[in-house]
Amino acid sequence: MLVRILRVTVHMGVLADWLGAGEARLLRGRHLGRAPYAAPDRARGAIPSCDWGQLDALLSKQPSDVLVVAQGHDLPLPAPRSLPELRTYFARGVGLAVRKAERHRSALATLCDSFARDVPGEQRVIVFATPGGHSGFGWHYDAEDVFIVQTEGDKEYFFRENTVTERVGKDEPMDFSTYRKERSPLMSCRLLPGDLLYLPRGYWHVARAHADALSISIGVFPSA
Repeated sequence: MLVRILRVTVHMGVLADWLGAGEARLLRGRHLGRAPYAAPDRARGAIPSCDWGQLDALLSKQPSDVLVVAQGHDLPLPAPRSLPELRTYFARGVGLAVRKAERHRSALATLCDSFARDVPGEQRVIVFATPGGHSGFGWHYDAEDVFIVQTEGDKEYFFRENTVTERVGKDEPMDFSTYRKERSPLMSCRLLPGDLLYLPRGYWHVARAHADALSISIGVFPSA
């Protein structure tokens, strides 16, 4: 009897590659949409896609969707076009967020596409650059699930469950002023390069850099 052996190739996403298939299933089953999750030193493979050199190349593309921010405020300043220009902002305590960054760097687009194999939905990437000793955004929440990978520097995240916002969704209006009413327990997590933090959609969060910091936020709007 002739027995044919079929070789099946399983294409795992980057999340399963970082964590291992079993741990990725645990994250999806117990944490996704429910509770925060941290994985120290498990996402080092993402660092080359968003180091300082990659940020310099990204800024040279002059992306249109850039927020210049400091201590919880958007500032009416032009987006820097190079890393040296960004360093002058850092010296003033000013950082930035490059939204839809996957449209400008192929490494980030590849990361986004691979991530979708593990967490289906509409993906987007935001690159955050924050000077040491400062915060970018104030307390806020996102309408999507957020996977944060620290790629440079040292940054501490503070977060808590959102119990005061009735509806959180892509098309729902956001009112961050309601944070003043929040009484849920406060949690924190300090991230170094290669560390991963997951926050469910709707979770309040704010971050402060202990050293000049660079991170990727992969947002996932769940499939309908």
